[in-house]
Amino acid sequence: MCGRFACGLAPDVVRHLSTYMHSQTHELTVPPFIDLMSSTKSFRPSWNLAPTNTCLCLISAKHLDETDDSSTRVLCTMRWSLIPSYYKGNLNEFKVVLNNCRSETIDQKPTFKRPLSNGQRCVVLAEGFFEWKKNVSKTPFFIYQTEPFLNEKHYPNINIEKISQQSEKDKLPLLAMAGLFEINQHCESEPLYTCSICTVDASETMRKVHVRMPAILSSQHEIDEWLDFGRYKTEQVLPLLVPNNDIKMYRVTPNVGSTKFNDINNIQPIDVDKENKTVSSNRNTLDSFVIKKAPSKYFQDHMFKDESNKILSHKRNQDTIDDYMYKEIKPSYLSKSRFVR
Repeated sequence: MCGRFACGLAPDVVRHLSTYMHSQTHELTVPPFIDLMSSTKSFRPSWNLAPTNTCLCLISAKHLDETDDSSTRVLCTMRWSLIPSYYKGNLNEFKVVLNNCRSETIDQKPTFKRPLSNGQRCVVLAEGFFEWKKNVSKTPFFIYQTEPFLNEKHYPNINIEKISQQSEKDKLPLLAMAGLFEINQHCESEPLYTCSICTVDASETMRKVHVRMPAILSSQHEIDEWLDFGRYKTEQVLPLLVPNNDIKMYRVTPNVGSTKFNDINNIQPIDVDKENKTVSSNRNTLDSFVIKKAPSKYFQDHMFKDESNKILSHKRNQDTIDDYMYKEIKPSYLSKSRFVR
């Protein structure tokens, strides 16, 4: 599954990083940016993006303008966690979280079958996503495909031209996750665009952390096929939803488990050796505290012994124990302030 991801880049930066070779005009094209969530909740760069937050997606421009070619791309904002088109209640009262859709049943469940059959396919963009290692509490990993931009000077305001030159021609320098989107005309005054990320079984690399993963589109050609609903029908693109082994990962701070923590530190790699030394040091300090504070010496001094210094009994003198427990404690009921004259 995919429950958190990071996209700390501004829309204009993401837009330029999403430059592609148009399949019909054969020209390098920078997709325009359209804020579909301007009346609800505009996108904010985030290193801890959670379901119901606003994310950045690529879709076919034809979904927004019938006169556009289906191969033309648009970068837009959407609410992450799909709201079915048929839902007519209050948005805040819709408690079902549909941030993921399983590829195995995507063409069977009505909630996802409708947008799939309508060609409402999108690509959710991120720098990487977070996943917690199975059977190990609070051990998050940051998983990515293209090397994170953390080391770039002035990050997150990165040098787009430099990145574009270094990137592979047929590969987006971002994590491209296949998804579906829906348009709800009832919840808000304006159409509400929401999306869900497709998930698949984990690849061999991913299984070290979790049993599921997002469906990652590795090349510009795969993105073309997924988005261009006019030329590629559903049955032609479903084979794109497969495990991807071309990923890398590293451990990050457990703070990412709380959405209260949202800064660059969330995607900084943790020095595991340093962390282990810290944990070991803390454990030794605690052990030392327990040993030093244990009252064994007190009880040893108050054991009954005979003339040969042998212990006769572990029984303590009651007065002595009372003195130990209540020494210099004056009963409150003897206080003069408690008496009323």
